[in-house]
Amino acid sequence: MKAGSPLREKWRASLRQRRLAAMVVVLAVLAALYLQWPHIVALPWHAHASPSAVAGEPAGVLPHYRVSIEAKPVAGIADNLSGLTFSTKTQTLFAVTNRPPQIAELSTDGRLLRLAPLLGADDTEGIAHIEGDWFAIADERSNRIHWVEFGPDVREVSLQGSPYIQLGDISIKNFAVEGLGWDRERQQLVAVTEKWPMQVLMVDVPLSKAKPGMVDAKVSGWDVRALEGLSSTDLAAVEVDPRSGNLLLLGEESSVLYEYSRAGDLLSVMPLWADMSGLKNTIPQPEGLTMDPAGNIYVVSEPNLFYKFERKRS
Repeated sequence: MKAGSPLREKWRASLRQRRLAAMVVVLAVLAALYLQWPHIVALPWHAHASPSAVAGEPAGVLPHYRVSIEAKPVAGIADNLSGLTFSTKTQTLFAVTNRPPQIAELSTDGRLLRLAPLLGADDTEGIAHIEGDWFAIADERSNRIHWVEFGPDVREVSLQGSPYIQLGDISIKNFAVEGLGWDRERQQLVAVTEKWPMQVLMVDVPLSKAKPGMVDAKVSGWDVRALEGLSSTDLAAVEVDPRSGNLLLLGEESSVLYEYSRAGDLLSVMPLWADMSGLKNTIPQPEGLTMDPAGNIYVVSEPNLFYKFERKRS
């Protein structure tokens, strides 16, 4: 091939393009590793030996879980599947979507059973079953938590006139209250704000005193040093383990599930990454989390994927 020939120049241009493409790929991989490195090095890969609040139910259980349903699309929901909760009354799951605002009832294997419009909501991100047909719903844009009834024959839910608490003014409307969990033992609602700042809030409001309109409630921050060292950059969901009372915190950007004692001790973690906990692929954008009384863990991710994790018995 003669120097300077059109064919040789074309070959050189093609070689430069291939080298450039390879460099882009390498840089992308290095960037991904750099962003995840703080999360990776900070994870306690072995569960701590810590007593549970319930006899016979050890803490630090997350490493023992394996996925049993992975990335199952929820037929009937196209996008924005977010918060998740388990109803002890119906033995089913309830989720919310934010665009459009809706409440969805799901089976424990990820089938859509019912879908109802949620009127008067702006940006629904979290839901927690309280008791009977009562649910708490988090509206992030208004930074409010509403209480609503969603019985078996209800086909439409309105937040207008519902009891609610106002968590305060926020400067960035998209980073307010993001997830909810219910502590049946303490009769206390647990909420998380997404970031700036990341917070875990304890909300005390007797349901019997919840009247239409704004309700006075005692809201206190989880005053532990745990969040200072949390290796996540956001909080997407929270759940209270009904067996031990421990807190499960879900980081969406890191795709990691954390288990904390009420005292703030990090007991175990479960990265929701490929080749871990039986997963074939990393869970993309995990947004909702709940646990049933048997200890099964459920996760939903946007746009509409469903996951179930069961504890591996030795």
